[in-house]
Amino acid sequence: WLLWPAVLAVILGLYPAAVTPGMATSAVPRPPDALAGEFDVVVLGATGFTGRLACEYLAKKAPKGIRWAMAGRDKLKLEALRKELPNASKEVPIMEVDVADLGALDVMAAKTKVVANFAGTPYYDKALPVVAACAQMGTSYVDITGEVPFMRASADRYDAIAKKTGALICHACGFDCVPFDLGVMLAAREMRSRHGVACDRIRTYIKRASGSASGGTLATVGYLLALDKNKEGARAARDPYGLDPPDGKGGPDVRDSGEVGMLPHYDEDIQSWTVPFPLSAVNARVVRRSNALSKYAYGESMSYGEATMVPNRNTGFVAVAGLGISLAVMLFPLTRWAAFRWALPAPGEGPSRAQQEAGFFKLRVVAHGEQDGDGEEAPKVTVLVESGNGGDPGYKCTARMAIESALCIALEKEFCASAGGVVTPASGLGQVLVDRLNH
Repeated sequence: WLLWPAVLAVILGLYPAAVTPGMATSAVPRPPDALAGEFDVVVLGATGFTGRLACEYLAKKAPKGIRWAMAGRDKLKLEALRKELPNASKEVPIMEVDVADLGALDVMAAKTKVVANFAGTPYYDKALPVVAACAQMGTSYVDITGEVPFMRASADRYDAIAKKTGALICHACGFDCVPFDLGVMLAAREMRSRHGVACDRIRTYIKRASGSASGGTLATVGYLLALDKNKEGARAARDPYGLDPPDGKGGPDVRDSGEVGMLPHYDEDIQSWTVPFPLSAVNARVVRRSNALSKYAYGESMSYGEATMVPNRNTGFVAVAGLGISLAVMLFPLTRWAAFRWALPAPGEGPSRAQQEAGFFKLRVVAHGEQDGDGEEAPKVTVLVESGNGGDPGYKCTARMAIESALCIALEKEFCASAGGVVTPASGLGQVLVDRLNH
C-alpha cells in the first residue's frame, strides 16, 4: 500500500520523470535477409532484481537451442550471476554494456534479434538510447516499464524508424500491462465472435492479488518524485488517451477507474464493492493505445476502466484511507526520505523466494457490447485472467511475461500481430503471447 500511491502520482504526471535525450545512433540497419546476429535474446540489466529472475527463467525454461546472453555494466557481477545459474547455462555469454555508451549499445543491438531490457530505475533516463539503437538497427525490444511519459517519448521518437527497419518495440511487458492488455483483447474478440458487435465498455476488476515491491522499484518512485514535471511526455500522463497514436480518435473516458471515484463504489454489474486500482493509470492508457493501433477493433467509442474488488464497504474505506496516507508520505521530501532511510528495501533487494512463490493475481474482465437499438439487453462477455504458477505479479511473474514476450519475437515474429513500430503487448504480440503464456 505504501508503494502504489507514489507510483500513481508519478504516472498521473504530478511528478513526471525528466528525459535524458536518447541520441540517434549511427547504426546502419541490417539487411532484411541477413542473419540476425549471434543471439536470439540478450537480457540487458541482467544483475538487477528482476533481470536476475529473467535469466533464471531463461536458464530453466528456454526452448532447446535458444541462443541468449546476459548484458550489464559490471562484468564481475555478470560473472557471479552466471555461476549461480543451472549447469546448462554456466557458459552463457556475457556482454559488458553501459547504457550511456552508444557504441556499446550499437554492438549489442547488432548481435541479437531481441533486447529484453531490465535496466530501469528508472527507464526514463536510461532506456531511450537503448530503444534508439534497437529501432535503427532493426532489432526488436521489450521491457517492463510502467512509465507513461517514457512510452510516449519512445513512440514519438522511434515509431516511424522502427516501422521502416522492422523492429518491434514493445513496452510494458510485465504485470503492467500484459494481463490487462491481453484480457481486454480476448474479451473484445470474443464479443465479436459470439455476438457480432463491438464493445461499448470494458472493465477489468482485480479480484485477488498478492505481491511485493523491490528496492529498485521504490528507488525509481523516489527518483521520479524528485524531478521536474515539465518534461517530454508529461502531457500523456495526464490525458486518458495520451498514449494513442497521432491519428487516434480519442474516446469517452475522462478517468481510468470507470465508475469508481475516490470513495468505495458498489458495482452492480459484479455485485461487489470496489476501490481505485493505482496501476490503472498505466494499464488503461496502454489498452486504449492497443484499441487505436488495432483500428478500433474493440469499438470506436469503447470506454475502459479498472478497479479493485473489496469484501465490503468498510474494507473499501480502510483501503482508500491507506492509499491517502501513503500518498501523503511519499509526496513530501522529508517523509519520503525517512521512508527510504528506515522502512523500505534498498535497490537490489526485493521479495524473498518464498514470497515470490506465494504471490499471485486473479483478474476478471467484463465486456458489454454495443446495443442494436431494439431494446434488448446488451450482450456481455467475461474473461478470467489468472497467474497460475507464475508467482509474485511484479517480479517472478513479470520476468516470465517479459521473457516470453521476447521469445514471441525471437522465435515467432512472422505470426505476431505487427511487423514493426512501437507497439503494445496486445497490438504487437497478440495471440502468440497468449499461447506462449498458456503453455
